[in-house]
Amino acid sequence: MRGCQWVSMIAIALMLAGCGGSENSPVSRTDPAGQDSATGSAREVGVDTTAKATDRLFDQARARIAAGDAKAAVELLSQVLGNDPDNARAYALRADVYARRRLDANALADFSAAVRVDPKNPRWLNSRGYFLITRGRRVEALRDLDAAIALKADYAEALNNRGLAHVGAQDYKRAIADFDAAVAARPKFSDAWNNRGFAYFRSNDDAQALADFNQALKCNPGFVMAYNNRALLRMDRKEYRKAVADCTEAIKRETDNPRFYHLRREAYRKLGKSKEALADGMRLIWLLKHEQLSRRIADAPGKAEGYIQRADHLAIDGRSGAALADYERAIAVEPAKSVTAYLARAEYWIARQQWDRALTDCEAGVKAGAKQRGWSLRGEAWRGKGEWDKAIADFVRARRFDDVVAETYARRGEVHRKAGREQAAVADFKRAAELDPQRFGGP
Repeated sequence: MRGCQWVSMIAIALMLAGCGGSENSPVSRTDPAGQDSATGSAREVGVDTTAKATDRLFDQARARIAAGDAKAAVELLSQVLGNDPDNARAYALRADVYARRRLDANALADFSAAVRVDPKNPRWLNSRGYFLITRGRRVEALRDLDAAIALKADYAEALNNRGLAHVGAQDYKRAIADFDAAVAARPKFSDAWNNRGFAYFRSNDDAQALADFNQALKCNPGFVMAYNNRALLRMDRKEYRKAVADCTEAIKRETDNPRFYHLRREAYRKLGKSKEALADGMRLIWLLKHEQLSRRIADAPGKAEGYIQRADHLAIDGRSGAALADYERAIAVEPAKSVTAYLARAEYWIARQQWDRALTDCEAGVKAGAKQRGWSLRGEAWRGKGEWDKAIADFVRARRFDDVVAETYARRGEVHRKAGREQAAVADFKRAAELDPQRFGGP
């Protein structure tokens, strides 16, 4: 067995993410034959209006899933099941939502309900089997996948997933046999080609591994995990330039996956390219922090603080749209604690000289209870608009005495002097000198 640290890393990834291929998603809209797999009683009795209502609820649920609103998606799917308690498709889709939220007991209950109400459909056994693989329950997963394959011997997805279960047990001979059957059933199944390549790689058959990774990319030129696995092979063979090329192709297609930067950084180090390795290391640090913040939000989706912290992190990377979306989420989930979100967003607008938007958020923050910080930020917004009197009034309220305030007094002094209000100008210049004698205290 190879001892390469990169191999062990990707083995874990294989088990948790199904090698990155969408074809292994636990829930699909179609059954193995590609037909709609809904089994609801409304369809069976031909009640068209109920069927249309069910379809609308499914469409709405998928839209909420795409928008990241798991709670609303669950409610919509629960409505489907309230009207049609034997709808296996609804159970399976709701199970997938629960699984993504790490509500494993709920997910398993719903996957099992789908199997119970539609026991002859191998898709639900495959879905539950794949879910069990991702949770490290290999023996139970194999029972489900064996049952799915017994119902449909050429079920490529189930064969592929059973191969993954064998990979998890380091039983590469059985894994390769399952991947063989999967590509025989579906010759353009890129996941299975990639997975078989990995199994050959772990079996020290580099030539066959490379051929399979190449075939996976021929079937799907955008398959990032095949690029990743081929890069692992090339790292092991000390082909560092080729490894960099594969990682770069993966990054082009999936820019926020830290594993590709991690691997490319090591390849750059081997090539002696310290500047490039440092750049990838810095990017890796940012991405890992982003993942940490996202996990914090997943653990506490009803807390504003997590969204604010991620928004600040996104703003550092110049992702203004994503940052603003998180500020909005923070305000939405905890209206009673919206002060921090409003003021954080105001700071964001001030940094970009969007003075009117900053004022709007400052006003909302002050109204919600902000004091010193709210007044201070509002002063900066007024200052940006050239409203010196309003800016100074807010700085005074905030008890702020720094170089920004000093310059504000000086700028207002210039306005007074141009208008012939010499006494007022002198007073402002004097105050500016008191606050920043180095800059404004000269003769």
